[in-house]
Amino acid sequence: MNDIKYNTINTRIRTYESQLFDRTRYERMLNANSGEEIYGMLQETVYGDFINEDDRVHDFEGVLTAELKRVYENMYQLAPDRKIIDYFALKYDYQNLKVLVKANYMQADFSSFLVPIGTQSLTVLRDLVTTRRSNQVAPEMIDCIEEVFSYIENYHEVQSIDIIFDNHYWAHLWALGKEYEDDFLQKLIQRQIDIFNISTVLRSYAMQRKRGFISAVLADNGSLPAEELLAEITTSLEAFVAYLQNTPYKELINASYEELIEKKTLNTFDLRKDNFLMAKLKEQKIVPFGPAALIGYLYAKEIESKNLRILLIGKINKVPEEILRSRVRDSYE
Repeated sequence: MNDIKYNTINTRIRTYESQLFDRTRYERMLNANSGEEIYGMLQETVYGDFINEDDRVHDFEGVLTAELKRVYENMYQLAPDRKIIDYFALKYDYQNLKVLVKANYMQADFSSFLVPIGTQSLTVLRDLVTTRRSNQVAPEMIDCIEEVFSYIENYHEVQSIDIIFDNHYWAHLWALGKEYEDDFLQKLIQRQIDIFNISTVLRSYAMQRKRGFISAVLADNGSLPAEELLAEITTSLEAFVAYLQNTPYKELINASYEELIEKKTLNTFDLRKDNFLMAKLKEQKIVPFGPAALIGYLYAKEIESKNLRILLIGKINKVPEEILRSRVRDSYE
């Protein structure tokens, strides 16, 4: 979609990109002697706006969240169509709904786990959980809450509701992509669904889950049909890996297969997944029209927040530098 209505914001995005952390800055942080030293470095950046004189390094989570919230609020104001921002913000709605439902069921205060980011305010989401109806949220979200509470009333537990939330989230995200009618966005959502499904299959295999469980947790609307993924992993892990050899996920699955066979773990899958998507978005950096620049910037900002969290937690807990280095995601350069 060569949409000229993004011309103005794309020019602004290039300025914001210059403020993103690059590999050089991450190297400085990797070489830091402590979490306090990294926290001091943050004061010299956009994150410094949220750091007070009496703050300590353990306050970093609030700082990272505040900066990400500012970015979302700014993008909502600037974007010619808020649906593009909704694409990123929607995951926080479903994350917050999970927390609110579990708090409601357990009669506990889980407010510290809520994130002040999303397509809907926390007030709207609280009302949805309390009343199970709303004229402010999408029908997909109401359907999700109805199914979640139906499950709770039937089984009297909340351990399995994450599967319901995840299924509805991916269906809702795909509905957003279809509504926006942008090929790039739709392909990106399909890639995310594919990667979620690949991860789900591998982790289910490692945990020796049954076919019925895997079928229930796989998401629809990916470029790789869920039923084909299920059929291949039901045959064997080798058949599943062979099936993916002629897809864009060849390197991702091969590396994960080696780790699963040799180490019986999938510890590095999330890093590879993040880097895979980052590489795809970097390919679109030079596209002058449409929402690609905005999408790339928001993804890069999310990864930056994740990297800073990894570095700060690692330095606070004295994790060796070489281990931290292996966990840091690629930057948007």
